[in-house]
Amino acid sequence: MGQLGEFDAVVVGAGIVGAAAFRELSRLKATVLLLDRLHDVGGQASRANTAILHGGYDPRPGSTMAAMNARGTRLWFDWAQALDIDVERCGSLVLAFNLEDLQELESLLQRGRANGVRVQMLTREEVLQREPGVNPEVQAALYCPFSGIIDPFQAVIALVGNGIRNGGRLRLDCSVGWIERDGDRIRLRTDLGEISTGLLINAAGLEAGHLMQLAGDPALSIHPRRGQYLVLDKNAGPSVRHVLFPTPSKQGKGIVVTRTTHGNVMIGPTAEDLTEADDATTLEGLAAALAGAKRLVPFPYERATITQFAGLRSVGTGDFTLQPSANMPGVLHLAGIKSPGLSAAPAIGQWVREWAADAAGLSPKDPFDPTFAFPPRLAEISWQERNRRIEENPAYGRLVCRCEQVSEQEVVEAIRMQPGARDLDGIKRRVRPTAGRCQGGFCTPRLLEILCREGELAPEQISKFGPGSELVVGDNRGIVPCK
Repeated sequence: MGQLGEFDAVVVGAGIVGAAAFRELSRLKATVLLLDRLHDVGGQASRANTAILHGGYDPRPGSTMAAMNARGTRLWFDWAQALDIDVERCGSLVLAFNLEDLQELESLLQRGRANGVRVQMLTREEVLQREPGVNPEVQAALYCPFSGIIDPFQAVIALVGNGIRNGGRLRLDCSVGWIERDGDRIRLRTDLGEISTGLLINAAGLEAGHLMQLAGDPALSIHPRRGQYLVLDKNAGPSVRHVLFPTPSKQGKGIVVTRTTHGNVMIGPTAEDLTEADDATTLEGLAAALAGAKRLVPFPYERATITQFAGLRSVGTGDFTLQPSANMPGVLHLAGIKSPGLSAAPAIGQWVREWAADAAGLSPKDPFDPTFAFPPRLAEISWQERNRRIEENPAYGRLVCRCEQVSEQEVVEAIRMQPGARDLDGIKRRVRPTAGRCQGGFCTPRLLEILCREGELAPEQISKFGPGSELVVGDNRGIVPCK
């Protein structure tokens, strides 16, 4: 087995929490490596969630979750501009329809104030003035102006890209099979080779419990909780201005009606506790999502749906588990990061940086570049700017995706960027082809051609999302048809 190198810090898991830790560790004078077993960054819970920045009124006061949630959401609004991430502070409403709901709203109000979050109660008339499409049976709502929406794909990619920009390294398709202490170093055995590091950050999501065991610590009991969603056509959904919640239950925040930063209405998620990871949608789950959404905003969602998906979040204890290993010095576990993990990620990343600086005596890097930029999107720039770009590079004038107005050059840049797209879903998450009404019916063959050309690959090597999801099984042009 070969050597992958020696590092000051290794982060295992390239989801939103691992990406934030990677970016923040790159602020230090340190060699940093980010590992993930999947084919792209953000490949697990970070690619299938509600994309909400929670205000922070819901977590139990005094908990790690409460502290990280409110601070993380504030950081996202600060970071988004420098990192070129789509974000919007649209506010949220928790809707009440009966006496039990009203009592829960009062509890949330007090909890929010205890967490230092600005929240207020709205009357029925005030709710309907803000959201005319809401179920007219609504009686009141809890309003949090601090909540928002974000593009979660951009968030992970930008954090990882910024870490790379500042000297960090990324290795994908790399699973950790063994961890051991070797003097003052930690040695990892992976399927790509051995790695030596001074610090190890376990941000492996559903696999975090397994890495805890490898480090000799009692494994946190983590199980997957499936959430199912439906996404509506931009031009056919109900008008929604805020993130709309029902009153929460023990299973979670309930079925939400929200917008994406790209203008689609999205409904979900369900909350199905599983014993094994299974991110397939089900008829029962989608029906539950529809029923929950219609209770908030009556609308024939079935007629406007363009796709559905399911995601898995990691559920451990009632709070985030952020703790150093009790058995192996230099190991830090970030486990059981369920919702509001996306909101909390920047704060967790900063906390990891402070822990690493103290644990290993690492000093800040100067200069540090806080920026990242995605390829410019033709659909979002002026006609004058479009024409200028097309004159300079005709590939900007060759449309690949009609639904989302994506050009060939945007796809090329998505593949060439760092971290670059290596499959169909990777391109979708960076520049949005296949995300529109036809869901790839028009653009998929063209995307395959570009991936083959840019990666010097055969069509049989192109996948939707990594090994096992290949789109082409062979070339039938030489097969003689039966007579």
